[in-house]
Amino acid sequence: MFSDILLKSILVLISAITGALFVFAIRLNHKKLCGLISFSAGALFSAAAFTLLPESFGEIGWMQLILAAASGYLLFWIISKYFSHVCPACSATHFDEQTTHKFSEIVLTLLTALSIHSFLDGVALTSGIGHRHGGESVFFAVLTHKFPEGLALAALMISSGYRKSKILTYVALVESTTILGAVAGFTIFHDLVSPVIMSSVMAHIAGGFIFLALHAILGEMLKNHKNLVIFSFLGGLLLILLINLSF
Repeated sequence: MFSDILLKSILVLISAITGALFVFAIRLNHKKLCGLISFSAGALFSAAAFTLLPESFGEIGWMQLILAAASGYLLFWIISKYFSHVCPACSATHFDEQTTHKFSEIVLTLLTALSIHSFLDGVALTSGIGHRHGGESVFFAVLTHKFPEGLALAALMISSGYRKSKILTYVALVESTTILGAVAGFTIFHDLVSPVIMSSVMAHIAGGFIFLALHAILGEMLKNHKNLVIFSFLGGLLLILLINLSF
């Protein structure tokens, strides 16, 4: 079981690095980025709504579920509003020219916020332990999301004048916290805490996923490429829902 979780977290890391490499190979435009981010947002929302929250409800009541999910949403909202964007992909279309030029000044706070996000992604990968769905839908959602996340971070760093080698190093180091989260989720949260607490943690992470999904699409739905954003979001949502039903 541990080897399976470790393999999934490594594949997630590879997905992020591949996204960064993808930036070097193609000319990325705003429309393509919106579609990609919206698709991954739909996948995250679907994993939260159809896997993490239902599985958590098996161990905790409605009130605990709502409070735990709200705490996850609130945590990412606070980090994004008062500290730094917690997910470059979710905020990629909102980065203005001034933010790009100041990237060297905010790099530490951005990467710290992203590390927190990635660590919780890793913990989420352990959600299938002891549950009937096996966490496959969560794995594919995180895997899908990591590609545009690595892509967006790399694109931001390129615009700020960073060398390719340094970009890949940053992406690899930050996204490797996903592996740390997976190990912690398997060894600490799963083995040393009660199912009730573990379910609360998963509901908390689900709330964070919902924040990321909504934050990624709402601005673009109201401003640009409305149909593309909606259909891409629904495509990601349906993909994870089908995977969830298959398992």
